[in-house]
Amino acid sequence: SGVLTGAACARTAVPPVADAGTIARAQAAADSLGPDLMGMLLRELERGGPESAVAVCADSAQARTARHSHDGLVVRRVGTRVRNPANAPDAVERRLLAHFQAEQDAGRPMQQVTEVTRTTDGAGWELRLMRPVVLLDRCTTCHGSVDQIPPAARALITARYPEDQAVGYAAGDLRGAVSVRVTMPAVR
Repeated sequence: SGVLTGAACARTAVPPVADAGTIARAQAAADSLGPDLMGMLLRELERGGPESAVAVCADSAQARTARHSHDGLVVRRVGTRVRNPANAPDAVERRLLAHFQAEQDAGRPMQQVTEVTRTTDGAGWELRLMRPVVLLDRCTTCHGSVDQIPPAARALITARYPEDQAVGYAAGDLRGAVSVRVTMPAVR
């Protein structure tokens, strides 16, 4: 996994080094979220089509994602363009999404990134792990060009997400990332 440290070191205090256990916790959370959500959505697509998948995504994906957060570990999904405002990236996530996009634009493989940053309140440190999410071909049914999205699904998306920006993607595009934050123990 890639490690970016420039922004984390810009502060006066030197960030602590994340131990293998902390990194493993973050990896395990990222490993479990993707298949969990994708399995849920694919089952729903097969069972009830795009409209059913949109409804389940709107009603269940945030709750399902939240189940992966516990004991000082926060897991979320962030998008390059968001449908649900709850998935808007923070400043660190935006910077790392831009890094992923630059890698993809340069023809290099996008790799997971870890770095240690200050907590939002500035009082401590946290490990950040970001894993890029690439749009799959079957995901263009809800995230492709507007003319690719079936009218009934588009109507449901518009009703639930009037500010939707998560369209216009093609298979293989960077869609967003799984973002994991792990609070690190206080440095003594």
